[in-house]
Amino acid sequence: MRYGIAFTGMCIIACSPLAGSDVDVLCVHADGRVEKMTRPLTQEGQLQRFRWKAAEIPPGLRHVEIHPRFATANTGEEGYFVMPNGFLGTFRERDGEYALAGNPMPMFGMKTPRGAFVGIVTGLPHAYTLVARAKDGSYELFPRFQLDGRAPYDDIAIDFRALSGDDANYSGMARAYRRHQLDRKACVPLRERVRHSPELAYAAQSIEVRIRQGWKPAPSPVEEQAPDTEPPMRVAVTFDRVGEILDEFKRQGIERAEICLVGWNQKGHDGRYPQLFPVEGALGGEARLRHLIKKARQMGFQIVAHTNSSDAYRISADWDEEYIIKDANQALSKNACWSGGRMYNVCPRRAHERFAPRDLRAVADLGFRGIHYIDVLTIVRPRACHDPRHPLDPNKSAEWIGRIMGLAKDTFGGVASEGPYDFCCGNLDYVLYVSFGGLTKVPKMIDRVVPIWQLAYHGIIMSNPFTETANYTIKGDRERLKLVEFGGRPMFYFHSKFMEGDKQWMGAEDITCGDDASLAAGVAQIKKGHDEFKALCGLQLEFMERHEMVAPDIFRTAYSDGSEIITNYRDSAFEYSGRTVRPRSYIVVPGERR
Repeated sequence: MRYGIAFTGMCIIACSPLAGSDVDVLCVHADGRVEKMTRPLTQEGQLQRFRWKAAEIPPGLRHVEIHPRFATANTGEEGYFVMPNGFLGTFRERDGEYALAGNPMPMFGMKTPRGAFVGIVTGLPHAYTLVARAKDGSYELFPRFQLDGRAPYDDIAIDFRALSGDDANYSGMARAYRRHQLDRKACVPLRERVRHSPELAYAAQSIEVRIRQGWKPAPSPVEEQAPDTEPPMRVAVTFDRVGEILDEFKRQGIERAEICLVGWNQKGHDGRYPQLFPVEGALGGEARLRHLIKKARQMGFQIVAHTNSSDAYRISADWDEEYIIKDANQALSKNACWSGGRMYNVCPRRAHERFAPRDLRAVADLGFRGIHYIDVLTIVRPRACHDPRHPLDPNKSAEWIGRIMGLAKDTFGGVASEGPYDFCCGNLDYVLYVSFGGLTKVPKMIDRVVPIWQLAYHGIIMSNPFTETANYTIKGDRERLKLVEFGGRPMFYFHSKFMEGDKQWMGAEDITCGDDASLAAGVAQIKKGHDEFKALCGLQLEFMERHEMVAPDIFRTAYSDGSEIITNYRDSAFEYSGRTVRPRSYIVVPGERR
């Protein structure tokens, strides 16, 4: 495997031992015509395999649906389906549908009275939507591969595996996926990696503190900015002020923290990407930044930068339409209107060839070292590029993203990104948030959110579980308990709020440092998280082996060293193995290595 890319060109699904030997395939043509066929499975060891070679798939299809006959249930039956974003739904609805178009892990599963199975989709892993549908009292769970009339660039392949006994649950599904990833060497456990990376070892024992220093209005009032129409940048935290934050860290007893500077670059956060330099003068310029980095490292803190390898604005000194992704009609691929104006999507191949080696070396030359942060890359599916000068299908796009992340890892000692897409799990060290709005945006078909991603990757990739758990100490009991229940590495953010209006995805609460009183108060809240994580950080190197609801509003998270965390969301105490779990709190039951 090169560059930590985590797919093989097939789809794995485990199934009930009572499953039949066929699957139903629905081919939807461009004109809306539906063709239904039955295709067989092939038994190979403990797997029953489905494969449809790309060359055999009829041309011009809108999409293909693969319907395993065993992935069904009836309304009112015991059991559930689980999505790779952690959404778990019981069979309580007669009608409804939830479709997950972005699948952060190519796996899913279902448990019914007839058995349990797990699914791992790696054939066309970036082209499928996972659908849970209830119709007239019958449930089904199936992948829909979107082709949009184009020839598939990969086979559709599905393996089925039965889960039984202690594995017949969502924890067992995640463990099966983890074994699949480790067995094929898609990734390496954190415990092994920290032996060779002092930066990673430091991060595993430290909280993450991000400081947004400067930004222009977002969304921008000027869609296509030029130097004479560019809105002014807000200066929130200069380099010298960051130094004062670190001084306050020491005064209040914060021993370890990884600091990530956001918006240090030209015109601040999302200012003129892909242009980074010169260092923003309004924040103090390069000389003061170098001084800050040196000071942070001398104080014992790890300090890194926030950069971007996927977005471009016309105002950039590096602007060139040549490197922008082109759609099938050769139009420029666009995204949101952000601080730099209208955002355009950079082809990953060109991002690596034209910018990554140049910029990452220059950023490292400033003195940064640690788990370097590259925005966006792992929170969106790899995009196809149709520019004939640098064409990429999504699989190839993922490979080039892997090269960028691998280069960052080699340059700084580690790499982090925004979301949980695991196509680069061999390089990714930290995820800023696994679930975007997972505590507040739960669809009707879903009962609750479970740590399916963490059950697969805790002990391999560190993470903050939810956007809502950023700055958790200034929020409520739920955010604190969810961070601990899901094995999170805490993330704090000075100026997490920067959007115009009320679209603040990390919450309405914020930590600021506009005056000395707010700085000290903010650091005091960070100190609470520092102290709490200090007692829990040893678990970062352990696999999360099991998660379950042991009673209503009571959850157990078990780790590979035998440790257990019991979280109590009730307003009353709960007794567990002779110990009392106070209301809206948790206990740690130590394991063998604790």
